[in-house]
Amino acid sequence: MSAARLAIAIATLPAMAALAACATTPDSAYPSLGVREAEYESGQFPRPTGDCAPDADAPVTGQFEPSAPVAPPPPPPPVLSADLAERVAQLEEQARAAHADFEEAVPATRAAVRGSGTVGSKAWGRAQVAYANLESIRARAAIPFADLDSMLAIRSVDGKPVEAVAKAHAEVAKLIAEEDAILNELAPAN
Repeated sequence: MSAARLAIAIATLPAMAALAACATTPDSAYPSLGVREAEYESGQFPRPTGDCAPDADAPVTGQFEPSAPVAPPPPPPPVLSADLAERVAQLEEQARAAHADFEEAVPATRAAVRGSGTVGSKAWGRAQVAYANLESIRARAAIPFADLDSMLAIRSVDGKPVEAVAKAHAEVAKLIAEEDAILNELAPAN
């Protein structure tokens, strides 16, 4: 072996020894990071005194135990924006107004249907027109219902709050069910 190679081998020996000292298996404990006795004796670190001093001259030992993970607090419940709440209220009010008009038109339609004569007569024509008018008023209630239905479906799929929309949707659905029952009762025979 040449002198140059011997010099390189001797120069790298301490580095290899240092690296070997750092290698540990995953199952073994890591060395303590506490101040060692040799560091106190060399004067590199002063010995603690008072309440900070360890019992006797025992070196610091221990094992790090991570605490249990803390779950983050749940997010606040999402709320309906003011604009959307106002839109829901408007749709419900439109349906209620259409329902009030429907209820107002029912007695005249009922009278026209009861007094309808044979097919093609003037009384029959008046009954048909009164019934068609009642159906068109019902359609005015169905438009806000369809908007609420669409809003409810989209917000449900997006995972957004739907309680206020669902409540208004259910109320308008009741109004439309009442109107449908009356229309079925008054449907003129053709």
